[in-house]
Amino acid sequence: MRVRNIAGMLAIAVLVISMNAQTGSQDQSADLKPNQSVKLTVHGYVRDIACLMKFNEALKPSNDCALMCARAGSPLVIVTKEGAIYTPISESIPDTSQREKLLPFVGSYVEATGEMYERSGIKAIVIEQIKKVDDTKT
Repeated sequence: MRVRNIAGMLAIAVLVISMNAQTGSQDQSADLKPNQSVKLTVHGYVRDIACLMKFNEALKPSNDCALMCARAGSPLVIVTKEGAIYTPISESIPDTSQREKLLPFVGSYVEATGEMYERSGIKAIVIEQIKKVDDTKT
C-alpha cells in the first residue's frame, strides 16, 4: 500500500514538474514584446536567404551566387560573421519590400543602423542607414 502511495506521489510530482517546465517556456515567449525595439548597428553580409540556409560557403566574403539569387528574386537578409540573421522590414504596416534598399549591397559587408525587433529568435531590422564597410576592420 505504501509503495503505491509513493509511486502515485512520484507520478504527480513528475506531472507538476513537466507542467511547470511547459508553462515556463510559454511564459518566456509571453514576456517578449514585439512592439518594442532597440536601436542598434549591425555589421554583416547582405545575402539571399536560400543560399545562406542551404550552403556553408554563403558566409564567405565573395559570393557570386548571392548576386545571382538576388536578381532571381530571393529574399535578402543581413547575416553577421557570428551567424545572426537580420531580416529587413519596413517601418510601416503593411510591410513593404526592402529589396531595392539592399540590392546595391548584395555580396558586400555592410554597416546597417536602425530599430531592431526580436520575437521567438527571429531578428528584424528597420534600416535607417546602410553603407559598405571593410569586413577586416570589425
